[in-house]
Amino acid sequence: MAHAGSFLIDAKGTIVGFDGEMEKLTGWNAADVVGRLAGARLLVDGVFDPATANDSAELALFCRDGHVLDVEVSASQGEGEVNRFTVSVLRVVSRAEAGRPATVAGRDPLTGLATRETFLERLGMEMRSASTTGRPLAVVVADVDHLRKVVDTHGRDAASGVLRKLAGVLRAIVRDEDLVARLEDDDFAVILSGLGRGSARQIAARLRSNVERTRFTAIWDADMAFGVTLSLGAASYPTDADNETDLMVRAHEALNEARALGRNRVWCYTRRPRVPLRTPVYLDGSSPLLLGYSQDLSPSGLFVSTEAPIDIGMRCALSFPLPTSQGNVHVIGRVVRTVPRGGMGVEFERFGPQDRHAIEAYLYENESRTLRPEGRAFSV
Repeated sequence: MAHAGSFLIDAKGTIVGFDGEMEKLTGWNAADVVGRLAGARLLVDGVFDPATANDSAELALFCRDGHVLDVEVSASQGEGEVNRFTVSVLRVVSRAEAGRPATVAGRDPLTGLATRETFLERLGMEMRSASTTGRPLAVVVADVDHLRKVVDTHGRDAASGVLRKLAGVLRAIVRDEDLVARLEDDDFAVILSGLGRGSARQIAARLRSNVERTRFTAIWDADMAFGVTLSLGAASYPTDADNETDLMVRAHEALNEARALGRNRVWCYTRRPRVPLRTPVYLDGSSPLLLGYSQDLSPSGLFVSTEAPIDIGMRCALSFPLPTSQGNVHVIGRVVRTVPRGGMGVEFERFGPQDRHAIEAYLYENESRTLRPEGRAFSV
């Protein structure tokens, strides 16, 4: 199994080895920690017995910048390494400030996350920037599934502990430049700057998976572990909305779809269904090159049948004609999926002048040929 770093420790708790990945993860240089006891909040909390972590265990790592990482680790003892263990970090479970979050303006006192007001202010700024630069922007909203059952079974303090730990799980997945907020009660949201639908879907899926794998404990009994799950909805600019208000509405509509379909899942929004479209698609440029032929079109992207060796994540300038418009429309899209038999799904990230309106007009005129019902979010 791939790991996020490893260190060597002896039976007395002294660090005797520290690899480069651990340096990146914690901010400590090997020279800072090798030869010192791992406990006493230098690296880990309290006394760590690696002999009990053969399968896996949770551990709090103290980073140089003051953050605390809850990580899942395993320990192994190599041949001939008497009383010496290799501790490998399997994954980062959550990330939090050292100690309890301080009560500061714009921060939720329970979780330390941004408040709803701070979130909406930042979203407005990001939307203005995106509309100027043409960069995409995505929002993910999340709701804890059946938190009332946690309250009824384990008490309100346990539910508060779930929300605090969830905040750390969310922070551990997103980038430093992304903003995580607690909107109210058990509702959370994330602003993903410069990312479109495909990236939002991937990050939301990681959030859902990591929360499902995380064990929570009752306040009065650390051995009483239980699990919780998240439902998540995602929407992006410019494919789903033109302003921050509509973007949040679309994300919540996708979240409601996830709830209605059984919870513990990710759902992305699309304003209109895909419609069939058979038209040539070109790699744009001074000398356009035929890439392939589209199969269908939506406000957020199109699927192209092609044999071109284009990888997921690649951004391409594309152009294609529409029966209802003169000349080609021009877009910049990101490849979000490929199929073995020759094809790729492209998510639109930028449009040429008036080209978005041309696509919208074509879809509106061809709604009778749609493949999905109007206004429906779709599964990922």
